[in-house]
Amino acid sequence: MSTFEKVSSNFIPVLQATIEQYVDPATGMRHIHMHTEQAEMVFLVAFPTVPEVSDGRAHILEHLALCGSARYPVRDPFFSMLRRSTATFMNAMTYPDRTVYPFASTDRKDFFNLLDVYLDAAFFPNLDYLNFRQEGWRHAFEGDKLVYQGIVFNEMKGAFNSPMRALDSGIASTLLKGTTYEVESGGDPLVIPELTHEMLKEFHASHYHPSQAVIMTAGNIEASAVQEQVALRVLSKLSGFSERRLPQLAPAWSAPQENVVKIPSQEARDDEFGLQFAWLMGESSDPIAYYHAHLLSHGLLGESSAPVMRAMESAGYGRPSDMNGRDAGIRQMVFHIGMEGLTQEQIADAHQRIWTALEETAEEGIPAAVLHAALRDIKYSQREISSGRTPYGLGRLLHALPLAMYGGDVMDAFDNAAILETLEQQIEDPQFFKQLVRELIANPTRLTTQVVPDAAYFTDRAAQEDARLAALQARLTDAEREHIVAESAALEAHQQLPSNSEVLPRIRPGDVSALPRPALPIPPAVDGAVAFSIASNGISYANVLYDVSSLPEASWPWLRLYTDLAPELGVGDMSFDDASAWRQSMVPSFHIGLEAIPRPEQAMRVELSFSASGLREEHVAIAAVLSAWIAKPRFDEEERLAFLIESLVQDKLTSLAESGNRYAMLASTAPLSAMRRFDDIVGGPAALPFYRRLQQLSKTSAGLQEIARELDTLHAHIIVQLPTVLCAGLEQDGEVLARLLELPAASKGVAALAETAAPAALPLANTALHATSQINHCFVSWAVPGVHNPDAAALAVAAELMTNQVLHTALREKGGAYGGSASYAAGAGTFTLSSYRDPRLAGTFADFGTTLEQILDGDFSQEQVEEAIICVIKGLDKPHSPYAEALTAWNMLQRGTTEAVRQQFRTGVLTCTLSQIKDVTRTWLKNGQPSRAAFAGNTTQDLAGLAVVDLLALAS
Repeated sequence: MSTFEKVSSNFIPVLQATIEQYVDPATGMRHIHMHTEQAEMVFLVAFPTVPEVSDGRAHILEHLALCGSARYPVRDPFFSMLRRSTATFMNAMTYPDRTVYPFASTDRKDFFNLLDVYLDAAFFPNLDYLNFRQEGWRHAFEGDKLVYQGIVFNEMKGAFNSPMRALDSGIASTLLKGTTYEVESGGDPLVIPELTHEMLKEFHASHYHPSQAVIMTAGNIEASAVQEQVALRVLSKLSGFSERRLPQLAPAWSAPQENVVKIPSQEARDDEFGLQFAWLMGESSDPIAYYHAHLLSHGLLGESSAPVMRAMESAGYGRPSDMNGRDAGIRQMVFHIGMEGLTQEQIADAHQRIWTALEETAEEGIPAAVLHAALRDIKYSQREISSGRTPYGLGRLLHALPLAMYGGDVMDAFDNAAILETLEQQIEDPQFFKQLVRELIANPTRLTTQVVPDAAYFTDRAAQEDARLAALQARLTDAEREHIVAESAALEAHQQLPSNSEVLPRIRPGDVSALPRPALPIPPAVDGAVAFSIASNGISYANVLYDVSSLPEASWPWLRLYTDLAPELGVGDMSFDDASAWRQSMVPSFHIGLEAIPRPEQAMRVELSFSASGLREEHVAIAAVLSAWIAKPRFDEEERLAFLIESLVQDKLTSLAESGNRYAMLASTAPLSAMRRFDDIVGGPAALPFYRRLQQLSKTSAGLQEIARELDTLHAHIIVQLPTVLCAGLEQDGEVLARLLELPAASKGVAALAETAAPAALPLANTALHATSQINHCFVSWAVPGVHNPDAAALAVAAELMTNQVLHTALREKGGAYGGSASYAAGAGTFTLSSYRDPRLAGTFADFGTTLEQILDGDFSQEQVEEAIICVIKGLDKPHSPYAEALTAWNMLQRGTTEAVRQQFRTGVLTCTLSQIKDVTRTWLKNGQPSRAAFAGNTTQDLAGLAVVDLLALAS
């Protein structure tokens, strides 16, 4: 029997949802339910986690809670349920001030299975000591050398690759001093070894209690059904009430302060300094303060004509910081304005430029149209049914969760109609925005940060770690040494134990449909336009697609440059800043994209797309923006062109370590797949020399003119092709929108397009891509057939079996990598074994080498095969947003993925046997030729015979 009491119930028309709020009076546990007709049923439980040190206790607890509980004493129930459930989403996330355990499923039985497991994991975890050593940190010996190991320990080494993370942490340590935000919630690898098992258990006891918990649900499910389960599994065993923990509020300052923050850099060039202003703003749970900060960000920084953005982009040096804008993800909002890519000498002038722009805006204001567009964008985001890895319902709940955690009114996150009315009235006052800027200028709680590039950032951290370990090793007694060795042996024995997963519920292949999820029918084209009628909730979409497959391989990086630059340049008679302001006033969403599309028995299709979307009342505006950018983008604004190219190049240079995983994947697969070769040429390590040449050309007027000519020629080639138009919206909105488009006439004299020439053959990779870091990413890949081949289904199941039964244990649990998996990419025609944020390299490649033998020689149970089957099926059955369903149907048509092909693949998956898995492993992998690549954070380690390629040398 549930003890929850209903507090309120409100129907929100724009969301087509009813928001119900409940509370358990005995403990204070809250339940917020968003009842919709959505297929996905969503659950999350969240706890305030407010650590005072950077030892990663909240993050390690998040991992450890999922490693076995009272009712499910399984070594790894989370990963076991990943393969025993048809969940469309399962995760756990540590934020700076809260920890969240969410999942989603379209199957009611599966939903309640997962609910049982998640509740037990969160409230009654075993918190086993050996699991703490595996997930958190431990001492171990590599040969005679003492080292640290642990999954979170290595995960956070990878997270520290980000310069923006270092900057954010450095700002918070001063601006938010005395609060939980001052510390690194994920854990600083230099501090993580200070955490003990007892500390972790105490943290769970003090933070994970019903009185602290917020549960949220969404979908077509009754709140009472969830509450009965919560009452039975949790509230019947845990009682008591305590005040909800809240993150501390940072004190206001009487005068601004300054600090210096070092960020990681590959070479610490003279032009890698930065300047960052950060203001402490109001609480994010205050809806007026929240939206005022949003309007401030939009008005000052929203696009190129915004006053502060214009001042930074027109400086003739540097570029706006990636951190700029409102940060509303914590209890007190922070507002950022800054520049990066500066020399030390330019910092003072950048400071003056930004400040002058603020003062001038406080006097002159901004056009009212800018603020109206900002409110229009809020309405758009409220209506849009988004699609992606995070389910739509979960996205809505996560948006509202901070209000529940901080004591705000969650209805403000679900229903902002009244707030928008207030804002509409406020922006009519010409003094309104000026006053917001004046208040920002006058706010004394302002931090000015000088950002300093540090080429020794990682080596210094590694030296600190090595020194601590060497000092500890020097004073180890024989008994302490034996204890470390014994503990390592005990952990290895623990990792070899059977998972005992039979106590966990599971979905079997017989429980799922034998038929593929129905694809959205594609309506017949009318005058070259395909118009879908979808339940879009009042959003209309337009996509104009051009086949550019006839362009040679040498044009591919220029195509990517075109898609990157054209949205930021002028069109027709408008300069770039006029065009930017006009587009922002017209539509909330505009994009130019580029994609390689594999096709059976044909060369791949290279497609360039122009897309825009907006409220259904704005069809004329959507069509006008698309028509303008397709007709005549301008490439003749040399100063603007130089700025954009320099910004692109610098982004590449500063993100070499962050991009290491993708770069290694592309280096491994590009020799095997035309599609991956395309991806490599336009955005992988193969593209770096192109950007280096672009940077050289952009230094002179003659070089800029050469770039402009290339882009103009490319544009002329694009628009003479006959486009395909895809539109979608409510009822007949798609047809109406398509008729409004005014596109350049295709040239009747254009010869039939040649098929894309096959890329030049590449030798198999044996490469270690290097940029300075503390972790590695490893890949080995093979060429395999696509989805049309009868072996495709068994290859897909084989990838899941390898991940579940071999690689997860070898690479993550034993090796300490954050991730280890096998993947079958049917579209690309590749099969890959990989590791992510890996402390090892040679050891991982050795494990890759034995993986195939373990599959070929292993005696896997039928249950293990069925778990792998379910992993494939849930990927096939994940629901999409209405618009994504339309695009998916169209993309399947382009790829030749007919209903017959889908049925063949699904049947093959559901009936897959261990014998078939072994056959495809032997045929395509064991007897195939592997292509190996890694991102190597340092080159002094054993590189397993890989040849070093310096990414910095490629790019600069």
